[in-house]
Amino acid sequence: MNFLQKAREYERQNQIDRKSLPLFHATARIGWCNDPNGWSYYNGEYHLFYQYHPYGVNWGPMHWGHVTTKDFLHWDHHKCALAPDTSVDNKGCFSGSALEWNGKMFLFYTGVSEQKSEDGSNLEVQQQCLAVLKGDEYVKYENNPVISCYQQPDGSSLKDFRDPYLFERDGVLYALIAGRKDGEHGRLLLYSAKTPEKWDFVQIIAQNDGSLGSMWECPSIFKLGDKDIILISPQFSRQSSDNRFHCGNDVVMILGKWHNIKEAFEIEKYIPVDSGLDFYAPQVVKTPDGRIVMIGWMQNWDHCYPKDNAKWYGQMSIPRELYIDDIGYVCQKPIKELNNTRKIRRSYKNIAFEDNVVSLEDVNGRILDIEINANIKESQRFGIRIAKNDIYFTEIRFDIEDKLLRIDRRHAGAIRDALELREVPLVDVGEKLDLRLILDRYSVEVFIKNGCQVASATIYDTPIEADNIEFFSKGKVIFDIETYDLEI
Repeated sequence: MNFLQKAREYERQNQIDRKSLPLFHATARIGWCNDPNGWSYYNGEYHLFYQYHPYGVNWGPMHWGHVTTKDFLHWDHHKCALAPDTSVDNKGCFSGSALEWNGKMFLFYTGVSEQKSEDGSNLEVQQQCLAVLKGDEYVKYENNPVISCYQQPDGSSLKDFRDPYLFERDGVLYALIAGRKDGEHGRLLLYSAKTPEKWDFVQIIAQNDGSLGSMWECPSIFKLGDKDIILISPQFSRQSSDNRFHCGNDVVMILGKWHNIKEAFEIEKYIPVDSGLDFYAPQVVKTPDGRIVMIGWMQNWDHCYPKDNAKWYGQMSIPRELYIDDIGYVCQKPIKELNNTRKIRRSYKNIAFEDNVVSLEDVNGRILDIEINANIKESQRFGIRIAKNDIYFTEIRFDIEDKLLRIDRRHAGAIRDALELREVPLVDVGEKLDLRLILDRYSVEVFIKNGCQVASATIYDTPIEADNIEFFSKGKVIFDIETYDLEI
């Protein structure tokens, strides 16, 4: 039995009850998943692949898992798509992308292997590999790698060369790949091809000067309205002076101008993508109706502590539509398909309280869509505690006077007090705070001011029975709230 057959047989024998999984967030049906891969549209469906270790709930030899959806909410699981089973990827099939080209679906991924260095020691190398859909199998190209680690500029790292993002312009294929010069910080390399099997180096499109982490992982490039955007996931980033960016692993949107293929990307500014505790390695897809939809791994590398009896670990964010608001800010909102599943449960108007904690009848649950409009003109602080019982809760707090957003998971039941609190500048909300909270069993995603700011957090450690919700304030708050059950 080969590696791919082994993984598929393990999946078949060990599928777990869907009721123990998130209801409408994509995840593996067994084992570990991380970065989304190959987020694409092909043959009437959206395809999402992901980094996958079927045999355990910790990172291991990387396979590619595979799900599809037609509505971003119902996910059909498919058999394991790729396994580390060739000489160029026997240490792992790392992240990559997918693209339809001349009617065929191609996967482009990073193969990891070992080579002997000049001193006889083992040296990890990362190279770009190709697979094509034939029938219902993704068949690896027999002449992999299609982009060798030696096709980089002189002095490049051989083991930091990964995460290819495929796109097409004017009938030419391009691949944006994360790389690094030895002893220096990350950079983004651009390659071109007339066919997916043969590639040429074009240029270094952007470079990290060291002010934003070290290695830049999982790049993608796209246009949103009149803005050119690069998405990156910096490793080993330090907290910025304004506290907008994470320590450790972060996600950053680079806004700028890219006039043509031969020119470097003109960086105008960096903006944070998610202000919460858990979000990494996002990818985007363009829908047939023109939307740009982003999905990310709703997890942080510094907070991976599966329970001893866990059978799965890791999930994706809800797919989010990117759009530009009236003042030119890049915003995110849950995909519009979610609105079709909403069934109103309860609506309250003009709930007023001051320096107090309140609960509302029938405002509870771990699968819920909540909209809140709060008048905070006379408030110094307003907050919400979710997934709560007498012991546990997760807190979302808005410090109005200090203009801070605070995501606090220290009382959610984790076995380690690491990465449980995040405090970041709060987007300017004026006198009214508009919120939308999406809860799905083991997570919460908070959309502030129509998605001008978003914060995500997983809630794995709190018992699912803990489902109370309460509100608290310092000063006077008056708010309206609508809660929706989701019929998915």
